[in-house]
Amino acid sequence: MLPARPSTIRKAIAAASRVHVLAIGGSHQFAHLVPVVCELERRFPGAATVFVPTDRDADALRAFARSTAQPLPAVVVMTLPAFGEKAVPGSLSKIARLLTWAKVINRAQVLLCAERTSTILPRLFPDCPPVLHIPHGAGDRAVGFERRFALFDHVLVAGKKDRDRLVAGGVVAEEDCTVAGPIKLATVIDRCVAPAPLFDNGRPTILYNPHFSAKYGSMEAFGRQLAEAVTRDGRYNLVIAPHMRMAQGWKQARRDEWEALTVPGRVIVDLGSERSCDMTYTLGADLYIGDVSSQVYEFLIRPRPCLFVDAHAADWQESEDYAMWRLGEVVEPACDVIAAIDRAFADHGTYLPRQKARMAYAIEGIAWAADGSPRLEGTPPARVAAMVVAQRAGLLEHMPLAAVA
Repeated sequence: MLPARPSTIRKAIAAASRVHVLAIGGSHQFAHLVPVVCELERRFPGAATVFVPTDRDADALRAFARSTAQPLPAVVVMTLPAFGEKAVPGSLSKIARLLTWAKVINRAQVLLCAERTSTILPRLFPDCPPVLHIPHGAGDRAVGFERRFALFDHVLVAGKKDRDRLVAGGVVAEEDCTVAGPIKLATVIDRCVAPAPLFDNGRPTILYNPHFSAKYGSMEAFGRQLAEAVTRDGRYNLVIAPHMRMAQGWKQARRDEWEALTVPGRVIVDLGSERSCDMTYTLGADLYIGDVSSQVYEFLIRPRPCLFVDAHAADWQESEDYAMWRLGEVVEPACDVIAAIDRAFADHGTYLPRQKARMAYAIEGIAWAADGSPRLEGTPPARVAAMVVAQRAGLLEHMPLAAVA
């Protein structure tokens, strides 16, 4: 257990590592970031230190690294003074920890993060080192291309889609954006065998994956209707697995209300387990129903039928914020749900060429075997990203060539 006061470890951390990794966005972001951290540790032992907000995050981080059989560098828990742990509201916890630990964090050659709260450091501290960013997902919403990207010194994205939009929007210069490839997807594809069935009854399985945003999501308007219709129809299984942030602030009564839709052997309701973000469901389902979640791009590593729910009368047809909605039919919450599901399966051939073309644009190196299983061609994304970070940190200048081969 690390001491509570940053001053007691400042010199040791500053001397030991040139890359400080801010893993403060939650465990659902680890798969986008930790493979790069492990690759850095494998090639440049001791060159990086990972900062996390809580002991729970530290445990989850170590568990993820163990699951990939990769070495993990030192992990530092960003504790607050005792009065701070009690007084700081949860919504400000990440910022409070960043500010408390800023002097320690900034004693590196580069910072690496997968979220954008960390941009408070270059905004407030002139001595902040260059900040490199790996976005956690490859979705289409405008928030994925917002102005805070201009605060990063370099951005590493999953495919040309995101690079082109960031550059066209004027928030990132072309030379400051590297198409590294899909770090999370690469880890999953490398380990992937045929996914285990989510149910043992042989019926096709539907994944409903609504976004947590009340402004864009569909869960309140559509989720119960979907569950009731599928249960009544009897031909399909259903997994309701919203973005894991959806239920984080819910009271138990609200959780109980949604979990009551569970039907053993037929309907799973998962309000935020690791299975909701480790691709268990996106790999194992036969049909994706969603709204604006970037998980549709994880589902489409093996192209399959999609259905999108417009719960807010969006003007989406010409908007890049809804580009994913061109990959399946778009319906309103009051639609005939079962008829829409049946059409999605029957009409998938119409959308298949679009899905493959979009995935090739969004996910660098993706290709498919004759049986439809995905593979990634080219240099592994974590290696590409690690080498960019190492170069910016000056590690390549101080390491023998054998270390970077």
